[in-house]
Amino acid sequence: MLDVIIIGAGPAGNLAALNIAKAGFSVEVYDWRTKIGDKLCTGIIGHSCFKEFPPAEHEIYRSSSSADIVSPSGKTYLINHRNPQAYVINRVSYVESFADKAVKAGAVYRLNQKVTSIDVSDQEVSVISESKGRNHSATCKAVIIATGFGSPLLKMAGLGNGEHKNFLTGCQTTVSTEGLSRPKVFLGSNIGRGSFGWLVPTQNNQALVGLATSRKLNGHMDNLTKLLKTQGYYKEIESPERKWGIPVKPSTPTYNQRALSVGDAAGLTKPTTGGGIYYSLLSGQLAAKTLIKALNQGDLSSKQLKPYESEWKRLLNSEIKLGNVARGIFESLRDSQIEFLISKLMTDDVRKDVLEANGVSFDWHGRIINSAFMHSVFGKYLSLVTPELEQKPSDINSTGSIEVA
Repeated sequence: MLDVIIIGAGPAGNLAALNIAKAGFSVEVYDWRTKIGDKLCTGIIGHSCFKEFPPAEHEIYRSSSSADIVSPSGKTYLINHRNPQAYVINRVSYVESFADKAVKAGAVYRLNQKVTSIDVSDQEVSVISESKGRNHSATCKAVIIATGFGSPLLKMAGLGNGEHKNFLTGCQTTVSTEGLSRPKVFLGSNIGRGSFGWLVPTQNNQALVGLATSRKLNGHMDNLTKLLKTQGYYKEIESPERKWGIPVKPSTPTYNQRALSVGDAAGLTKPTTGGGIYYSLLSGQLAAKTLIKALNQGDLSSKQLKPYESEWKRLLNSEIKLGNVARGIFESLRDSQIEFLISKLMTDDVRKDVLEANGVSFDWHGRIINSAFMHSVFGKYLSLVTPELEQKPSDINSTGSIEVA
């Protein structure tokens, strides 16, 4: 019997496999793909992720200390920092690097294996997978589900709430471009109400064009690509459009007897941007830490695995809740309201206090959101546009930040 089976060879699953294997336990990783890390993603990490889980130099397309925000009317605003705030990376290579280290530590990878069934009992976990029409069965002491968004395996393991109502739909393609020096974010109903688009330069005069929306796509991606083409942002589209689901709220519980969920499978992403690499790595690290302790003690009960959820909540819960508050407000705004708020946010004093202040992080959006709500000037403008905020004074705690616990 194996100690741990991990389902999903993404960042969370691979880092968990690495740490568990390094601790001396047997671990196998199953993934239906034949190429590790080949999942739709824009591949942007912030400085915290860069420091804690550094990519190799060859995995970094570029760093960025600035970005452009394009308003619904087409006006461009520059956000600029002294030091790099984000890094555009080769996601496939980056994620694969964790798997390579895990293999060297003793982990076994079973690619092109689609797990179809999980059965958790008091004594073991039975896992059945399928490849090329043949079934493969294995047993283990514990399982980590790192499959990404919307997996039916969660319910089989007694994880999640069985619903996937809170999610964004992402759509992305690769384009050829010239002279694009920094990422651009596009807002407005011409992209899609409550949606945002992006143009992110990578390497070799290529860039990623995409959007994320909580509504149906309804041709919004076509609107975005046509708009950017007309404005000369790119030359040609070089790859087919691809879509994926992005959870924006945790799917709890993320622990049960002999089972944990991590990353997108657990709903651990940034609601503001849909980014999930950093939160996935953090959750994979925490899951491994919890399981290693449980395996050493010979106790894989739900009670013994509960600290995993307590730990990720301590790190991420406030960030995720604040992000969803901000997203809810953004999705309710009309173009004129977005235009008004951006014009006020991008005045020199407000921009420096909220977006360019020391401690602002692409990985941790909570400070930016709190600063915006509590700013002596911008907070008043925000209340004018969203008066419902003034009707909830209990949401503001004594420290001057939004209370989300």
